Amino acid sequence: MKIFGLFDLDIDGKYFQDKETVKKRFIKIFGILLILAIVMSSFTLFGFLFFFLLLFAFGGIYLVEYYSDELDEKYGLYNFNNLRGYSRQIGAFTFLGYSTTSLSVLLICLCAEINTVKSILIAIIFALPFLAIGLRFKTFNDSSLEENGEIVFDAGYEPNYYFPVLAICCYLGYIQGFFETSQINTIALILSTTFCFIWIVFPDKFNKIIPFENRTKKGEALYLAIALIVFFILLSQFTTVPFVKVMGFIE
Repeated sequence: MKIFGLFDLDIDGKYFQDKETVKKRFIKIFGILLILAIVMSSFTLFGFLFFFLLLFAFGGIYLVEYYSDELDEKYGLYNFNNLRGYSRQIGAFTFLGYSTTSLSVLLICLCAEINTVKSILIAIIFALPFLAIGLRFKTFNDSSLEENGEIVFDAGYEPNYYFPVLAICCYLGYIQGFFETSQINTIALILSTTFCFIWIVFPDKFNKIIPFENRTKKGEALYLAIALIVFFILLSQFTTVPFVKVMGFIE
């Protein structure tokens, strides 16, 4: 397919490569990184640290890509009826693959001498949006466009839109709760963030009780806007420590 007469777009091309290509690329990239880590380790441990950071960060997505044929056979990753050639569930599985980046976050926290318990909690919080969207691939998929087997909605549940909103709520809300001086505020932040988390992760459940259809473009925008507005209202009510101080930007 020729786009604007400038370049070809193969709408029948797959989003992920075949197993052999993925395996060769993985061995090549991480083999080079491991060699660099070994060379650098004679001077500093930074080389091995950098190697494991990248291994944790991209190892999961390599696994998803490696088993993409099996996932496609079972869950239908590709949809050649649309221009992009792949389905919404492929986005969900991609986020699931990137959830291993939380191990990199854990490693960074430990190297920064943050206590172990807090480091683990931060890593879990970091992984939450990836895992929540990824594990709900049966919701964030192309079937969300359908009603009685026919495509009638123009938005569905698009993981690429729900993920950033979920990440904002999780990262601001839960991490802010760590640094609150008031126990009541901490509990309130955790509860309000959890409510927003549930609202975003289970749009199909709430769609049955809200007075509008959240699978249309306008409904989707309204649904996500409600999550952000409610979250920031609650965040402002139960925050005593500025987030810039939490992040260490000010004393």
